[in-house]
Amino acid sequence: MKQIIVNEFGGSEKLILQDVPKPSAGDGQILIKVEASGVNFSDIMQRRNQYVFPVSLPFLPGWEVAGIVTEVGQGVENISIGDRVVAMLASGGGYAQYAVTASYLAAVIPPSISAQESLALQVQGLTAYLMLKDGAKLQNGQTVLIHAAAGGVGTLLVQIAKQMGASKIIATASNVEKLAIAKSLGADELINYTASDWVQKVKDATEGKGVDLILESTGGEILRNSVNCLAPFGRLISFGNPTGGSTSIEAFALVDKNLILQGFGLASYFEKPDLIQEAYQYLFSQAATGKLRVHVGQTFALAEAAEAHKQMEHRKTTGKTVLLP
Repeated sequence: MKQIIVNEFGGSEKLILQDVPKPSAGDGQILIKVEASGVNFSDIMQRRNQYVFPVSLPFLPGWEVAGIVTEVGQGVENISIGDRVVAMLASGGGYAQYAVTASYLAAVIPPSISAQESLALQVQGLTAYLMLKDGAKLQNGQTVLIHAAAGGVGTLLVQIAKQMGASKIIATASNVEKLAIAKSLGADELINYTASDWVQKVKDATEGKGVDLILESTGGEILRNSVNCLAPFGRLISFGNPTGGSTSIEAFALVDKNLILQGFGLASYFEKPDLIQEAYQYLFSQAATGKLRVHVGQTFALAEAAEAHKQMEHRKTTGKTVLLP
């Protein structure tokens, strides 16, 4: 089978397509014939050797796939051969024609949802739902600022926050086209965060009060300046830093207004399978009934993985980015 491997850290040219033996399912595992592989910024951070968890060379990029189960190992009861599933891969290896994973990390895809759409509902969807429901504990009537609102997580955050009762959603993005996507999904206020006065615009949109919740994935100066957009007792959740720049914030800057600075990472939630399954059920049911719109922005052939990384790094992508083996 074909698979992408990274033998040395660096630019997107380090993604090498090679022929490797097809894997087999071990005890508790399933083998998936991949129909679509998800591309996430964490893949890029790993390739650069900038990820929060250390990576050993060589490594196999790709945390998620969707496809047909062709083999099940002993002890697997929740998945059968022929099932169409979306799955997380604890050890990576998703940029491939076949992938192996533990059965408890997979979910059967409803017939009305495509393989590509299921990927948009997995890493990005689980992140959006769990961050709002469990991390932020979003309350009815709260105001929410969502940075990078046209991205894979952002497009879902806008919709789910609205469904959970947010009274006003302020969406930021880097250009008019991306802001239009956020507006089409239900954002109430649109702000270009590349403008020098974006913080003041957030304050104006809240009549000077600031927002109750900020969901931030851009890092650097955007993260630091976001603190100035919070209302008293407001919460800022950081869940990404694509630039790799400094994310330091002076702790005493939080004291005056009793602000909360919080991190979010999806990986730890796989120690809470009940919450993961709750999230899957919500996401699939909402998408199947049309209440949650999934935005697959672009697809690439497996051999074009380097180009997919380039476009994501240069902020040319929207929604979910998918590889097709």
